[in-house]
Amino acid sequence: MIAAMTMRCWLLAAVVVAGPGAAPPPVGPTATPQLSIFGDRFYRGDAKVFTADEGDIRLGYAPRSVKAVGRWLVCSEVRFGGRCMEINRDYPVDAGLGMAFNIRSLRLLADGSGAGRPAPNVAPDGPSMGGMSAKFFPAPHYGAERALACVNGDPDMKCAAETATDLCKRAGYRSAEHFALQAERGLYYLADVLCVRR
Repeated sequence: MIAAMTMRCWLLAAVVVAGPGAAPPPVGPTATPQLSIFGDRFYRGDAKVFTADEGDIRLGYAPRSVKAVGRWLVCSEVRFGGRCMEINRDYPVDAGLGMAFNIRSLRLLADGSGAGRPAPNVAPDGPSMGGMSAKFFPAPHYGAERALACVNGDPDMKCAAETATDLCKRAGYRSAEHFALQAERGLYYLADVLCVRR
C-alpha cells in the first residue's frame, strides 16, 4: 500500500512538473547552412563543401552542379567582385544556373540581408503599379527579401543601373527608366524602379 501511494506521488509530481502544455523536445537536427559545388552534373565528380564565407577560392574546375542549404551569394571574381548571383536551392545541372564562369568567392546571406541577383527566370515581386507600357516598383523584392542595389553591397550607381535593368527584364520590360538607392541598416536597396517597354 505504501509502495503504491509512493508511486502515485511520483507520477503526480511528474505531471505537475511537465504540465499539460509542455513543449515536446525538438525532433531532428537543425540544418547547417552549406554550399556543395560539384565538378560533374547530378552531384558527381570532385566536390567541395563550404560552410562559411570565402573571399578567394580555387576550385580547379567549372561548377557543373550545386547543392545549397541556406542562401548563398556566389561571384565570378575574388572578394565578391565580377558577376554575382544568389543560390538558395539545388541545381543538378549547370544550365539551370545560367552561369558560365568559375566561382571564385562566396558568402552566406542571412535573412533580412537583402536579395542578390537570383537565378535566371526568377521574377521580382512586391507592391507595384502597372500600365500598358510601364510598371513601377516602389520597393522591389525577390521573395521575402528587398532587392539589393548591388549584390556585393556597394552603393555603386553603375552597378545599381545594371541591377535595375536586370530586374525590369525579369519583370518582362526592356529597361529601367528610373531608379533610386535606399540606405537602410548599412545596406543599399533598389527603390522607385520604373520599368518601361520602349
